[in-house]
Amino acid sequence: MTDTGRRAFLGLLGAAATGIGIAACTPGGGQNDGGSNSGPALSLDGPRTLVAYFSMPETDDPNGMTEDEANSTHVVDGAVLGNTQYVAQLIQARLGAEIFRIETAEPMPLDHDTLIEQSIREQEENARPELKALVTDLSAFDTVFIGYPIWNYLLPSPMDTFLDQHDFTGKNIVLFSTHGGNGLADTVETITDRLAGSSVNQDGFTISRDDMDQAESEVGSWLDGLA
Repeated sequence: MTDTGRRAFLGLLGAAATGIGIAACTPGGGQNDGGSNSGPALSLDGPRTLVAYFSMPETDDPNGMTEDEANSTHVVDGAVLGNTQYVAQLIQARLGAEIFRIETAEPMPLDHDTLIEQSIREQEENARPELKALVTDLSAFDTVFIGYPIWNYLLPSPMDTFLDQHDFTGKNIVLFSTHGGNGLADTVETITDRLAGSSVNQDGFTISRDDMDQAESEVGSWLDGLA
């Protein structure tokens, strides 16, 4: 689909149930080179790997979607998945990893224009929206895949909260995104700077919302390259 006007802002994604324990939260197809800090050798051992992702679908109804709703979702066997949700599930299935959905405590709006306005405002204010839950025991994992859409060339604000409220020291971090034309933007560099005590892998994966039909093969090839 073609990016027009403000639609270029959102490469939105959908929602999935978490696959690991969570705790209540209180306020507090391409590659992109990014920095890497000291850390253990990359391990893709399923039980020690977590796939964490932020997802914001604009609908869960596969019928009569608007263009914006269709841009934000991928339908599999009649089920509506967000773009990054779908990529996260592909990674989880391939590796036998655990999965965790990043959600805000207060639901975000489904209306496209309202969602854009809120997202831009939060980014401009450097906001840290409260999350619904945190990962219970991040120490159980050696490698954490972190997925998100690109919003206005930046991380969505809930991702900022997620990064701030977890200790990634000593972890291997592998990034993936879905987008409407911006790839990974500068998020690899941003996350590398912020998670100075972790090792951020340089082979981040990104795929356009227009190419979701090729996601399974592209994710598989990418993971083969990481192993």
